[in-house]
Amino acid sequence: MKRVLCIVALATVTLSALGQSAGIKNRYTDPEIGSTVFIEKGNRAINLIGGYRSIKAGGDATGDGYSILSLLNIGEGEYINYSISPSISFFIKDDLSVDFRLEYSGYKLNADIRADLREVLNLGAIDDEEERQEVGDLLNIHLFGRHMSRQSWGTAIALRRYMSFFGSKTIGVFGEARMYGEYGKIESYPLKGGVDNTSKRRDSDVWSAGLKLGAGICVKLRDNSAITLSIPLLGATYSYTSQHKVKTDSNAHLSQFNISRDIDYLAIQIGYSLYLKK
Repeated sequence: MKRVLCIVALATVTLSALGQSAGIKNRYTDPEIGSTVFIEKGNRAINLIGGYRSIKAGGDATGDGYSILSLLNIGEGEYINYSISPSISFFIKDDLSVDFRLEYSGYKLNADIRADLREVLNLGAIDDEEERQEVGDLLNIHLFGRHMSRQSWGTAIALRRYMSFFGSKTIGVFGEARMYGEYGKIESYPLKGGVDNTSKRRDSDVWSAGLKLGAGICVKLRDNSAITLSIPLLGATYSYTSQHKVKTDSNAHLSQFNISRDIDYLAIQIGYSLYLKK
């Protein structure tokens, strides 16, 4: 996380320096407010915010795969996270906007994790090849293997407060509070050795609502457009889950409330905004 924050800080300083060198930085004083206004009251904007991340660990299900301390191996490990959110913003005050959003997001996880102790013990000391193979199989212990995928649809209303970056009309920072509600579907079943065991599939319906806090950077491209980079910080969520086991035809239900830190480079989103004339 420190590395991500350093990258964001470095990008901000670099963009600021470029803006100054190009003569973009334009300080002015509002006669009534007495400070730089980054986006004026009365503006409207159409926005598209999204993100995509993919993490893969190499190797096949029977090979060594990705290893940690030569003990934990991932035969096949893959995590894909994506999101997209169109929205419209109304600036009800200088540097203060209300956003109305539609949201779609999802992820896919495939993991086949083993504790492989074959390299810890010297199997070469066993002369009998068949016995060596049997012992090797016992030392390659399967710990966890699962496929999980989720898709979610929702709506949100967000309040976003902008602030000029040291008086710049090109670069600004913002804080955001977003209230949302969503519905999601989750599919889950075991994996072992790359084999899907769909007979033990579990399907879940999830309804959730909550409040998310975040921060970000906004860089104006021209007078009527900008790009943003936003990072979630904190979240409070209530969710209700209804799970259905396909084979046994049984159901389970769970209600929960949690407060969490959402600082995660996987959740960083990039946005594009098109400003409409007042």
